[in-house]
Amino acid sequence: MESKRPKPKQLRTVRLRVALQVLAAFVVALSIIGWSFGHYNRYDCSRSRKFELSNQSKQILWNLGSPAKIIVYFSPTSTAVGSELYGDVTALLREYQFLAHHYRDLTVEKVDPLRDPARARELQARYKFSGEENVIVIDYKDRSTVIPVPELGEYDTAPTQYGERPRLVAFRGEQVITSALIALVEPASNKKAYFLQGHGECLPGVPPMQLIGQNLKRQNITVAALNLAEGSGRVPADAALVVIAGAHFDLSPAELLILQTYWNGGGHMMVLLDPTGDTPGLDAFLAGAGISPRNDRVLRLVSLGGAVGILRDVTGEFFAGSEITSHLIGLNILFAGNTRSLALKDPHGTQEGTRPLIRAIHGFRGCSNYANTEGKGVSFDPVKDNFFPVIIAAMADLGGVRDDRLSLGASRLVVVGSSDFIKDKFLSEIDLDFFSSAVNTLIDRTRLTGTTPKTKEFFTLNLDDRQIQIIAIWSMLLAPLAAVCAGFVLLWRRRS
Repeated sequence: MESKRPKPKQLRTVRLRVALQVLAAFVVALSIIGWSFGHYNRYDCSRSRKFELSNQSKQILWNLGSPAKIIVYFSPTSTAVGSELYGDVTALLREYQFLAHHYRDLTVEKVDPLRDPARARELQARYKFSGEENVIVIDYKDRSTVIPVPELGEYDTAPTQYGERPRLVAFRGEQVITSALIALVEPASNKKAYFLQGHGECLPGVPPMQLIGQNLKRQNITVAALNLAEGSGRVPADAALVVIAGAHFDLSPAELLILQTYWNGGGHMMVLLDPTGDTPGLDAFLAGAGISPRNDRVLRLVSLGGAVGILRDVTGEFFAGSEITSHLIGLNILFAGNTRSLALKDPHGTQEGTRPLIRAIHGFRGCSNYANTEGKGVSFDPVKDNFFPVIIAAMADLGGVRDDRLSLGASRLVVVGSSDFIKDKFLSEIDLDFFSSAVNTLIDRTRLTGTTPKTKEFFTLNLDDRQIQIIAIWSMLLAPLAAVCAGFVLLWRRRS
């Protein structure tokens, strides 16, 4: 039987339909590719996420008002200290360049002094640095800074005692470069934070708050000591922030009057409480601002088999509704040691005045009978004690301005029920992020809130002799032997 074939007219119709389908598929594919050029994400899949920039670095790059230029004066063949950072520096600057408005506002120039001596001499004369060292030059408008490359790394100098080179243990390039950009982009934004002294408080830059001092310096914030008992009877006019970090003894009435005047005049303050101190005057001052520290300790009872333990290290979770915590939602913060709970004039934060920032997670309670004298333990009082939600950090506004991005002369106060969390031995990345966000919000730099640049530590393996022998046997003997056996089996099966 003769098969039916499509008529010429039908064939032309089929060809036209196929052509239209191919054209439609081409248009769809082209549209998807064009759309993807402006809608894509980059991911750092490395183990330590070494090159994933922090929120603070992203904000300073996204707000570049004028083109910036980074010159990498670096010879890859150099043997000077810091030469091993060439690959890390190059990869990090590529991330900076990518985020700076898609390569428009930030350019990176690489100069090898051995291959381009003329350009090298020109840069040395212009930026005044020695040609024998590897440096990074950041140029913005009419301002510039020169960063020696070894400052981007953290080194163990112990091997130098035996005539060897220092050993690189961490890379902190993002911290140094972001700090330099902040200082160059906004030179007038150098803020001064005064830390109250004379009542057992700590001062950043020296133990036990050395790390906090380094962080404030990198964010272009100057730290100064403030002793109201010896001063002029007022808070200095250049104070962007007054911090009370763990006052163990109470302030005098004259000092409280100075702080009250500063607060009423639009001042910004941060108070980190020392639960072991006796500060009724300071507590009364905070209560007048809408945040009352409770005479308790935030505790949690945990079962230890046949006994019950007391957990004093408080795990907290962040509230939304403030620029301080908006980038930290979903994370937990740990307050080591003793912590006091806070009572707010508006506990739900629905009205102007006070807002909660952190609360203890379920299971923690504000216990008024916390002394645990003579080993009798603690007991919870359903009337006096504070049950969930237990607020351990809060913010107060004077003047009715609840938008943290606006100042308008409004007074602002952040109170935290603990001060140990910023000490070197307890300070974690989340603790540092929260403290940094609070400081930047209080000094009217809300765009720099969020996560801060972290030091990227290099992963090392500490193996004993037996573990090294096992690895050598597996890699040099057993693995090759298994491959040879698999080859013989495959050859035998093919022949058979």
